Amino acid sequence: MSLSVKRLVRSKYILSFLAVICILILSGCIDNITIESITTSQTNDTTSFSSDTISIACWNLQIFGKTKAANDTLLHFYQQTLDNFDIFIIQEIRDSSGTAITRFANRYPNHTYIISERAGQSSSKEQYAIFYKDSIQILSTHDHTSQYQQVMQRPPIEVCFQINNWTFTLFTIHTQPDNVAGELSVLQKIVGETSMDTIIIGDLNADGSYYDEDDIEHFTNWSWVVTNNMDTTVATSDNTYDRIILNDDAINNFISVGIMDTVTFDISDHYLVYAIFDSSIP
Repeated sequence: MSLSVKRLVRSKYILSFLAVICILILSGCIDNITIESITTSQTNDTTSFSSDTISIACWNLQIFGKTKAANDTLLHFYQQTLDNFDIFIIQEIRDSSGTAITRFANRYPNHTYIISERAGQSSSKEQYAIFYKDSIQILSTHDHTSQYQQVMQRPPIEVCFQINNWTFTLFTIHTQPDNVAGELSVLQKIVGETSMDTIIIGDLNADGSYYDEDDIEHFTNWSWVVTNNMDTTVATSDNTYDRIILNDDAINNFISVGIMDTVTFDISDHYLVYAIFDSSIP
């Protein structure tokens, strides 16, 4: 099926859905619903639309180590928030012993996870962990730390997934704030001119004094679906540090994007970002 036909079919589904919503509103069955609440939900309700719907989230947990891992209340909040996602990434894991991520992972019996090498150009090292439901197949993984540690603070990890009819590659990265442009340039080199459905997700620090979001010079032909008007930080400042970027092949499967903003500083200094995809489309 061509891209234009697929988009036409999806448009018909959307129009039918909106027609039903209008009927329900006029009949008094529901009220106070907006298009924004459907497409850019600010809650942690990640209930799937269908068996073909896939949810992918990323969350910088802000120095997740032994202290946070020992806090059962906090771990329970993480679990309640993340367990419904089909794939989720946690960033800024700092624990050389590895016990923190083990304690965290024990709360997700329906997920398997992979973890990156400890990376960092100073004594402070971080890791990424990618959790995925047991029904999801991993085709390949590649940690770019050993090759790019000299030019990136926390090089990305790359994973190729297969879910139903959809095969895609995911890159997650936490860029160095004082070298965002430089690291995004290296990331462009790593990703290359791929024809695979590709997702870039993570704390890119792509806003504020770190990066001019009004003059984006990287992945310019891609879709930055976490847009500049969306705040991803807990601070009173309004910055879109966390991003989800899709190439044209992946945008074909994209349904919606959201931010979970029910986060306080004792949990993290970042909100969780997520996107919903249709895995029935190859």
